[in-house]
Amino acid sequence: MSSHPPIDEILRTTTPIVVMRDHQLQKKGRQARAQLRSLPFFDELNVDTVIHADVYDNDFKLIDYTHHSSQEITDAVNNVEFPLVHITTNQGIKEYGEEDLVRALLNRATEESKRYILVTDTTAPRLPTYIQKPGRSIVDDYDVAVKDYKILSSRYLEEHVDSALPASKTRNLHYHRSSEYHKQHGAPADTLEEIYDYTRAPSGSPVWEPLYYFIEHDLENILEDYSERIRDALRSWTERGETQNIANQMLDALRVCEFDRAQLKEYQQTDPDLR
Repeated sequence: MSSHPPIDEILRTTTPIVVMRDHQLQKKGRQARAQLRSLPFFDELNVDTVIHADVYDNDFKLIDYTHHSSQEITDAVNNVEFPLVHITTNQGIKEYGEEDLVRALLNRATEESKRYILVTDTTAPRLPTYIQKPGRSIVDDYDVAVKDYKILSSRYLEEHVDSALPASKTRNLHYHRSSEYHKQHGAPADTLEEIYDYTRAPSGSPVWEPLYYFIEHDLENILEDYSERIRDALRSWTERGETQNIANQMLDALRVCEFDRAQLKEYQQTDPDLR
């Protein structure tokens, strides 16, 4: 895996404020999926401070990042550290009381020339209380670079990642880095189901990390709800496909290790031919 390029080079802008459209954020209902899929991409660019509403939080992190609830951070907006990613929608800015938060972060990022990435479902997010003229949005009132996650991730995958997964299947960089690692070590790498086959996964693969998260942070729920809980957790990170199969494979590995961290570590280090 090559070293990660600078964020300005990847975003192709030095403008501190970036509005990033991600079509996965267009639905917030029960069927919404992969709202957090862009976070592994930003994590690779050393942006791991994230603000999003509680509606996106299912108590599971596919990667490690610092999360601030948008409902709780509004009164302490001056304490949040840049660079940061803020995930919301045009409708959600109003519905979830994030208008003051967005405006405060825009002003701080402008004054301090710090990186603020607003990941949303439109290229023209509005602040109706503060920008009342019809048709005007923050891109009209602030110095903002507008980007599209689909375009950006396609270019990044082509230039910086050697994954066997098609971009059309997922734009979550964590999955592509896992595929890349498996490919480098001669392990199955073409589908998510293959990558999460723990009987064949290389010991250094990123796919082991979520198992430790479940044991350390969510063991009670896992024991109560089994694969349904894992499946629901994966939906926030996975656009399509059968997450149930992946959840079953995760649960099988956890059961083999009796939900014990030490046994999981031993199982992970075992030669795949002997698992």
